Amino acid sequence: MADAEKVDIPEDRQKEILALEAKLSANHFEVLGVPAGAPAEQVRDAFHALSRKFHPDRYHGRELGSFRARIDSIFKRLVEANNVLTDPDKRQAYFDANPFVRAAIRAATGTNPALKPQPAAPKSAEEEARDAERRARLARHPYLAKVSKVQENLARARAHMEKGEFSHAFTVLNIASQVDPQNADVKALLSDARRRAEHERSDADYKRGMKALEEGNEELALQAFKAAVNISASNHVAAFEAARLLEKSGGDPKEISGLAQKAVEAMPTKVEYRVLLGRMLDASGMKALAKKHFEEALRLGPDHPDVKKHVKKRWPF
Repeated sequence: MADAEKVDIPEDRQKEILALEAKLSANHFEVLGVPAGAPAEQVRDAFHALSRKFHPDRYHGRELGSFRARIDSIFKRLVEANNVLTDPDKRQAYFDANPFVRAAIRAATGTNPALKPQPAAPKSAEEEARDAERRARLARHPYLAKVSKVQENLARARAHMEKGEFSHAFTVLNIASQVDPQNADVKALLSDARRRAEHERSDADYKRGMKALEEGNEELALQAFKAAVNISASNHVAAFEAARLLEKSGGDPKEISGLAQKAVEAMPTKVEYRVLLGRMLDASGMKALAKKHFEEALRLGPDHPDVKKHVKKRWPF
């Protein structure tokens, strides 16, 4: 139970947090505690009053237990409600998408929020200055600035991903993860961008190796293939080519076995990978394990040239 936690928050404030958390799924007006259809100015005032109670920075350094996540969720929900209800276009779109909210406003005020309101009377210079100062103060607030920065970087990263610029996306997301390490969207996209960027770099090294092979430079090709495997162990074609070149040059069977093993793990159904691994394991004295791979190669491709050449002649099972 939450009341059994060691929490450095007064009991009455704990009750307020739990009560507000319980209604986070309510509509924006109810979350902010204002009447249905409340004007933007009243919404802002309610948001500022609630921020003084529930802003995460106000609990910095305290023992919060499960209340830390509750406070974060509450403040993010308050920010969302305020942002929608104080922006005319977002507010109208919210009404259009939520007919029950519109009906509640009609019942409470006798007006139809589906109809765009008439322009408000012009504000005085003093009111405009006060609004501008309030907006500037909010923009400077560390928490809101952090949220804005993360969302901006997420948008940039998604744009890079759509263009296939995975390395650029990874760089941008790294910055976002430093700003907000717990952001689930950043974590998920960062993982995807890392995987795609590694694949892209590994594939580039593999192609560099194949070009070197075409030019007759086997030493450079081997370096490129190894680099490709070091970047992404799932690059089975690079692992196989590196193992094949090492075998050709009389390399260490154990090193060749390691590369062949990576190729087999990434693509278990390739007969030539199994045969190469079996040969290297046999050369290293691991005959039982070699036999296992030879048998699997025979099962996968009994008529494969490598099977006929290296398995059937030497291993009459």
